[in-house]
Amino acid sequence: MSHHNVRQERIEWPKRLTDAANVGPVLVLSGGGALGALQAGFLRALVRSDFRPSLIIGTSAGALNGAFLAFNPNEDGIEQLIEIWRSLRDRSLFLFNPLRVAYQVMSKQLCLTNSDHLELLIKDYAPQDDFSATDVPLCITTTNLTAGRKEVIHEGTISKALLASTALPGIFCPVEIEGELHVDGGILANLDLETAIDLGASEILAIDLSRCVDGRRPDSVIGVWMRTLDVIQRDRVDREMDRLEHRAHITLIQPVVESSVSLTNFLAVDRLLEEGEQLGEDVIRQYRCADGRFQAGTIHSPLHIHS
Repeated sequence: MSHHNVRQERIEWPKRLTDAANVGPVLVLSGGGALGALQAGFLRALVRSDFRPSLIIGTSAGALNGAFLAFNPNEDGIEQLIEIWRSLRDRSLFLFNPLRVAYQVMSKQLCLTNSDHLELLIKDYAPQDDFSATDVPLCITTTNLTAGRKEVIHEGTISKALLASTALPGIFCPVEIEGELHVDGGILANLDLETAIDLGASEILAIDLSRCVDGRRPDSVIGVWMRTLDVIQRDRVDREMDRLEHRAHITLIQPVVESSVSLTNFLAVDRLLEEGEQLGEDVIRQYRCADGRFQAGTIHSPLHIHS
């Protein structure tokens, strides 16, 4: 399995990835827990408008969305992704048995619960478990806990990379890859614009979920932890946009949801899918140019753009 880290001064990326990045547009998808359903709804609108990325870079929930879209970047594929999110309404990814949690803490385990549901989901829906099998080249961002750096995985087994990129520290167990422990990519790069730029992208469409629940009060311990991480991630995205926006034509979409939802509540999936699709249709109508590109700048909802 090949991966790259942020501490390398000069990265030799595979030609398949650099060629794809140069063709454009590169699609960059952030994490966001249950809010990934909003992102999936937005992708549905994009696919229906004949949008096809040349490369996908995803983190956490964005890695899940990106992986399934990379295998089938068409209407059939996006409908399957929508069904995957709908299937989560009746399943909790955060199952906490008090006795199990107590045992995990007392026995010095590395997490409070497992990601069995997510693992089964990937096995059920992933057609082939290898990066080389995707129709659109795919990169998945993780955090290498052992080495203390960002990793970008683009070869080998997709399922392990997905489980690693979605392994919220302390909640889900770290995933071992080539002898090193990996956790949620959102810790260091929830919206990995840097990798898109490093690969030579000239046109980037990014969907960032870090502002979705601004002003909302967390309703659980996990909610406090995820909201704290959300604030850190949002600040990092702002700084990265300031640093990179002159190096490529970047359209950054930062929605705010109307529904009363949290990052951990999957019961609102249907509403999020609807809101995401409506937002996508509105953005396409207002900000897509005659040449098919989107206007550069940051698009917030209610819709307005900072360029």
